[in-house]
Amino acid sequence: MNSSKDYYNSYWETGSHGGVIQGYYSNLLRWLNRELQQTQTYETILEAGCGAAAFTPHLARRTNNMRACDISAGQIKKNSETFKNIHFFTQDLGTPLACENNSVDVIWCSEVLEHLFNPAFAVGEFYRVLKPKGKLLVTVPYHGCLKNTLIALFKWDEHFSPDNPHIRFFTKKTISRVVNTAGYRNIRMETCGIGKPFRDCFVPTNLLLTAVK
Repeated sequence: MNSSKDYYNSYWETGSHGGVIQGYYSNLLRWLNRELQQTQTYETILEAGCGAAAFTPHLARRTNNMRACDISAGQIKKNSETFKNIHFFTQDLGTPLACENNSVDVIWCSEVLEHLFNPAFAVGEFYRVLKPKGKLLVTVPYHGCLKNTLIALFKWDEHFSPDNPHIRFFTKKTISRVVNTAGYRNIRMETCGIGKPFRDCFVPTNLLLTAVK
């Protein structure tokens, strides 16, 4: 196993990751429903890094042209067999997207950028393929002063284990800078947790970012 494609093929084959098993899933889905009202139909939606397609069918309800990609060819095959009316394709987000310039209305990228060697390149590619006034929705794991301190004190080895597929770590400032540098405007950000109010108040789990091309 010597490539990202090999790693993520094995990653999805050997266990359940992300999606509905995560405590924050319902909060991310609630945010999706708020940001993309079902009363509005979008011509084309792209999910960048769909994994096991936990969000894909919810996005597909808002368009007649749902496209979803992932680096794992094996997982894409499984998704295609499950959701036959959705166009799935294999895509390494470290390479140019297989989409035309100015061709997509909405891009959803949830819990993906932290896995990428060069997230700024992917965000730039999202900008290229989005239509003018197109919408970008991104979620990444939250990092902030209190959480970082707790990690340093109690979870350092686990958080930065060589087995952890997360290789980039974002704060509000750093994810905002990546998106702003790519040219987006109207950047909005919020946080969510895992449904434990006291814990979530002090240590959120996710950053939720919306921006417009």
